[in-house]
Amino acid sequence: YERLSWLVTALGRWSVGAVRTLFVRTLHFPPTVTLVTMRGLIATDDEMRTGLSYAMLAPEAAPAEVRGESLVNLGRFEKALDRAFSMPGARAVALLIDSPGGSPAQSSLLHRKLLALRRRHPRVKLLAFVEDSAASGGYYIACAADEIVADANSIVGSIGVISRGFGFVKSLKKKGVERRVHAAGDSKSGLDPYLPMRSADLARQRRLLKELHANFIGAVQAGRKGRLKRDEAALLCYNSTEPRLFASPGRRTLARMAQRGDGLFDGSVYSGAVAQALGLVDGVGEMSTELQRRYGR
Repeated sequence: YERLSWLVTALGRWSVGAVRTLFVRTLHFPPTVTLVTMRGLIATDDEMRTGLSYAMLAPEAAPAEVRGESLVNLGRFEKALDRAFSMPGARAVALLIDSPGGSPAQSSLLHRKLLALRRRHPRVKLLAFVEDSAASGGYYIACAADEIVADANSIVGSIGVISRGFGFVKSLKKKGVERRVHAAGDSKSGLDPYLPMRSADLARQRRLLKELHANFIGAVQAGRKGRLKRDEAALLCYNSTEPRLFASPGRRTLARMAQRGDGLFDGSVYSGAVAQALGLVDGVGEMSTELQRRYGR
């Protein structure tokens, strides 16, 4: 009797498990929502190795990105994203984003990876949730989602590209140091911080920035197709600048500003509430509450 009882119990457990697996695989019940959190600077691990000496000297004072604790790149997230979309019974993937941006290439690679997974798993919805910020590259990634939900006080936008640097020409001259560079190719030594800036080098740099910016804009327009409010963004941009002669712009002025993407593609950042009004995000809310409302979990 004991063996028979054990056999019946084991068979019952197996049957329950089999029925549960059948429901999950065929009826997608109960709904499964997987979570992937992208928090930190968007950069490859190699890019941060320049800060290793600093981290070794004072590891407790080194930024988290230098210590490698919070980096976002394709190498770190590719497998996690594959698992999230391939989970049996998955109805949605919740992508929690908290990033100020970073590498244009890594932002693009993650954006394209998410689009590829959406095509491969058409039944799985991708929902992006913004915590503190989805700015620049962070917003680039978010635009791969079906929907974007942000907190009312999240920082959203910054659709632009920036290049920073310093010039040490006069400082070297005062110290009696002469910079010597030999290069094959007129563009090879462009924007050397120890050499005077040439107009041709600046023109090439601006061309490169425009190319990257155009790619960023294209990704946003494709992801937010039909949802961006160009006129509202242009008007907000007009009213946010210094006082003008006229309180409101004329139709031609507003149309010209909207066509340029003023307020959207000029690097402007907004709170989550205003971003919703401009079509940069789909809703204002918090991840746990929103998932509970949609999927009951």
